[in-house]
Amino acid sequence: MAPAPSSRVGATATIRFDGRALPAVPGESLAATLIAAGLKAQSIGKDGRPRGHYCGMGVCHECLVVVNGRAGQRACLTRSEDGQDVRSHPVRIDLLDPHLADLAGLPTQILERSVDVLVVGAGPAGLAAAEAAARHGASVTVLDERPGPGGQFYKQRQGMAARDPQMREGATLIERVRGLGVAIHGETLVWGAERDKDGHLVLGTLCRSEAARWRPRVLVVATGAFETPLALPGWTLPGVMTTGGAQTLIRSYGVSAGQRVLVVGNGPLNLQVALELAAAGSTVAAVLDRAPAPHTRPREAGRLVISHPALALAGMRQMARLRASSIPLSWSSQLVRVEGDGRVEAAVYATPEGERCVAVDAVVVGNGFASANELSRLLGCAHRDRGGRLEVERDETGRTSQPDVFVIGEAGRFAGAHVALAQGRLAGRAASRELGSDTAIEADEERADRRRLARHETFQAALWTLFDASDAPPPSADTLACRCEAVSFAAVSQALAKGPHGDTASLKRMTRAGMGRCQGRYCGPVLARAAARDPEAREVVPKLAAQMPLRPIPLAALALEKPEWGGHRRALLPDRAAPDAEPLPPLSVGTLVIGAGIAGLSTALFLARAGEDVVVVERGVPNSGASGGNAGSLHAQLLSFDYGARAEAGGGPAARTLPLQRDSIDLWRQLERELAADFEIKITGGLMVAETEEHLRFLEAKTAVERSRGVRCDLIDAAELRRREPALSERFLGAAFCPQEGKINPLVATEGVLSAALAAGARLYTNAEIRAIRREGDGYAVDTSRGPIRARRVVNAAGAFASRIGAMLGLDVPVFGAPLQMVVTEAVAPLVSYLVAHAGRHLTLKQAANGNIIIGGGWTAGLDPVHQHPRPLFDSLEGNLWVAQHVVPALRKAHVIRSWAAMNINIDGAPILGEHPDAPGFFNAVTSNGYTLGPLVGRITADLVAGRPATHDIGPFSVTRFAKGRP
Repeated sequence: MAPAPSSRVGATATIRFDGRALPAVPGESLAATLIAAGLKAQSIGKDGRPRGHYCGMGVCHECLVVVNGRAGQRACLTRSEDGQDVRSHPVRIDLLDPHLADLAGLPTQILERSVDVLVVGAGPAGLAAAEAAARHGASVTVLDERPGPGGQFYKQRQGMAARDPQMREGATLIERVRGLGVAIHGETLVWGAERDKDGHLVLGTLCRSEAARWRPRVLVVATGAFETPLALPGWTLPGVMTTGGAQTLIRSYGVSAGQRVLVVGNGPLNLQVALELAAAGSTVAAVLDRAPAPHTRPREAGRLVISHPALALAGMRQMARLRASSIPLSWSSQLVRVEGDGRVEAAVYATPEGERCVAVDAVVVGNGFASANELSRLLGCAHRDRGGRLEVERDETGRTSQPDVFVIGEAGRFAGAHVALAQGRLAGRAASRELGSDTAIEADEERADRRRLARHETFQAALWTLFDASDAPPPSADTLACRCEAVSFAAVSQALAKGPHGDTASLKRMTRAGMGRCQGRYCGPVLARAAARDPEAREVVPKLAAQMPLRPIPLAALALEKPEWGGHRRALLPDRAAPDAEPLPPLSVGTLVIGAGIAGLSTALFLARAGEDVVVVERGVPNSGASGGNAGSLHAQLLSFDYGARAEAGGGPAARTLPLQRDSIDLWRQLERELAADFEIKITGGLMVAETEEHLRFLEAKTAVERSRGVRCDLIDAAELRRREPALSERFLGAAFCPQEGKINPLVATEGVLSAALAAGARLYTNAEIRAIRREGDGYAVDTSRGPIRARRVVNAAGAFASRIGAMLGLDVPVFGAPLQMVVTEAVAPLVSYLVAHAGRHLTLKQAANGNIIIGGGWTAGLDPVHQHPRPLFDSLEGNLWVAQHVVPALRKAHVIRSWAAMNINIDGAPILGEHPDAPGFFNAVTSNGYTLGPLVGRITADLVAGRPATHDIGPFSVTRFAKGRP
């Protein structure tokens, strides 16, 4: 393709964007190409409004485009190449669109690579650590998600020599590092990490969609920081971007954020970016900082000068240059809102002199920084909460609570490039010592770096004391708190007011904030601050957990066939104490329900409706265990591993449970109607597909059992399967179809049941761990972490922990934990209508109401030894994704945006219900397939507690079936 005429220097290539030819500099980012052409919107947000380049570093996923048929590509990290076909990105991609391409080829293997020192991040800290370690003979590899090394501080000009001292310093460091034999791999994403059975580190990576696993002896995390957002009206308009996003455009590609720009926020970086914008030819309308003018803080300014005169003088020169350039600099001033129709057109801001409105086409916002600590949190490195920000616990060298993991620079705490450089050199030497090298010869350099580190940390403390500013004003109710999921501040407030358990994770489940492509990096702090306003949550404000993948990844890139297993793998239960909470007043209740999952809350609902005095205690918060962590399937038919040779106890207990499953699905629908709530229940029917004649014979026998138990389930042929679900692979010969199956949203359904139980008079106490139970008179004395409770009756609805509760009374309740994983793709256009399973593979697959594809099927997860909670495993993720795309090939065009694991319940395929014969007044209400069965288990248990006849024969589900000598 011949290049289009262009006045841009170096624009020798041409791309097409939505059919329009645009000049491009080969190797620059697509975002730079588009913005240089005046095109600031690249995608459509979930709210239906245009979005564009915002962070400039791949965090926000707002600049998504479709490149040569591959959807979900970040324009800020994708290089422009001559002849590219680039298209704007819809809200939901249509995976059945024949013009879309697979995001990756299916791997035939995933290579493993070993290295002495693996450095994640090629900014100042990572490069300095790599240089220091390599000087002592260690094999060192550096991985970075960006196309080239340098990070945010040492940004290199694409295709051109370094033009200023900062760039030249970075170029020199990069050259030295490479000269020592260090391999630097750009465009490489570290998406996950785990420890193998021997405790050794394993990291999962993708380099241009090719998967690999790295096994370092020492890991150095130098992932830097990202900018915290300033949420206010109009902050999602194309043309609003972070200072880092604007600076990358200028320094790396010579492209300005706009022709007329307003720079706002807090901190000295804004001054530098304003000068760079002006030098690039933009008109800077003003620079606003929320902090008071430095001259009004003479003591703080003096401390800054004393801590590092040269750097302080450089800052003063910047302010002098702003004045010389006639750029207004307004202190104690802040942005109020951004206005425009589909793009930035004006900004309103407040100064001490009053409110003003200025016409601009770009607003650059610098609002502070947050450490990119997802990898260190995933690995279990200890962190501390510093004023709502998590900082890793480390020594001067960056060594963490995990001896083989170092966290350096801004990945641990934002403190600038000079601190990062000094700590990087210290970490590199420490890593060498960890590997057995003698670094004593550099003792003088070591001491000098420690002095530099201390000096620059003192300077940073003084700098941010000088720039200390009040918080931005609270946003309006209709402002988006979560850009990805289009969740407003009003929705967060409503959820907080509705829920009695104000914590970050619960708000996430109730609002979906934090479930989008940026994975809560921007809205996580918003949820934490909202939760902290609840007096019950002031002491402990849980942060959103780091989950794999750490960034969205192509599903196909990890889809590797793995051996499968039959039945659930039992695992040790987590062993972590409940968070501290206020002591309870002395309590004496009629019925104490232990566990606020769906079984316990349903029991409380039906008991409270019957006038029973009922209290629910939960060691964490409601819906935080298996109930909140399941995939939301409503199973009426047997899963493939619940029948035949692979089934628990020969499959008999599971078969006897089928009538309960059928009736509980009906009860779910009844509750949804009674409560006038939307649980997102869809009884679409379920398909279990067969790809061999053996599978068909298996399904024929299984459906006969199901029909004998009152569940409608029949075989359909290939033609009927194709008609019902055209997205499925054509390899399938037929399927078992059960019209009674469907799906539900457990994130909202459990909250609905909880609200109804509380409204009926039940009481709930969270963060109350059961420590002991004693038979006392005609009731029970229960000791909890929040104080004693006296109860006439006790309902054991503790899920996987039910065996521990029974053991406190000397009772054998044979319930085991079985951690299982789930995987979720980005939201896509309607793809599958039914609940889909496989006759010979572990798979359940369905599409949620919001468009996400939820993938499960009983793949085992592990138990994190540090965090003490279930966590997906590499092998299970890869195998699960292989089966998913094997059944629905279009999924190869989609990204996985998150996975999680929950402690599922393993018994023998059937629940344990009823009063224990050796403990009058002690009832078990425990079940696998718990979400489907939850409301019916609750109603049956409530009837038994109240002395009413149960609606179903519970004889087959009594704990006595496990007595010695019984089958």
